[in-house]
Amino acid sequence: MKKMERIEGKMTSQTSFVKLQRNPFKVYTRQEYPNDGLEVLFKEGDHSALINPNGFPWLNLKLDPHGSRMRKEQHHTIHDAGYDQVVAILEHLFNKYQSQIHSLTSLESTTWKNKNCWQVEFKNPNFKYSNYTVGRNETISSIADKYMLSSHMILEANKSIEDYYDVSEGQVITIPNDYSPKMLLVIDKQIMVPLVMKVYDDKGLYEHYEFSDIKINPVIKDSEFSEDYPEYGF
Repeated sequence: MKKMERIEGKMTSQTSFVKLQRNPFKVYTRQEYPNDGLEVLFKEGDHSALINPNGFPWLNLKLDPHGSRMRKEQHHTIHDAGYDQVVAILEHLFNKYQSQIHSLTSLESTTWKNKNCWQVEFKNPNFKYSNYTVGRNETISSIADKYMLSSHMILEANKSIEDYYDVSEGQVITIPNDYSPKMLLVIDKQIMVPLVMKVYDDKGLYEHYEFSDIKINPVIKDSEFSEDYPEYGF
């Protein structure tokens, strides 16, 4: 997976190898760039993710997947790994704008790295920002989940807010009304999963993800989601 995300006005880049099991949710990642050898292991039901930083402090770390250290310079949490979130967002937008959907979307054939693909584009002229009054026990993340929005986009739209939990009941913040004004997916016609996903905001390209060497439903042993697996560096 090659990931490019805009953080504080600059596009950051990261390339990782990923193993993912959807149910029960388990994920292992090994970063290749920019921190070669950094590993993350997380399993559904765990309160923390196991991190091998492959560098200082030279010890494995256990971090909250929703905490500020793991979310630093990241648009998403490890819970968002895979395709489920983008599919849920598109389904939400398609249902929300059902009466306009034919004028907002386009579908055409294309090729990507010699693969026959569908290109799906969703353009949303309804995208805008508005004020929102924070309710009891709400956080930036819970608001984003409630309305299918980008929590990182909300955070960046409110410069006085320091992290995803730095809001209180009655506080007025700025949020977008939708996840994105434009989304583009390139879907492999043979295996019917996205190879490219691009998300835009009002300033331009916001997120860009590319996937290669995809294996659908491979046999993954339970031991491959264990820190003791001999191929890992934990």
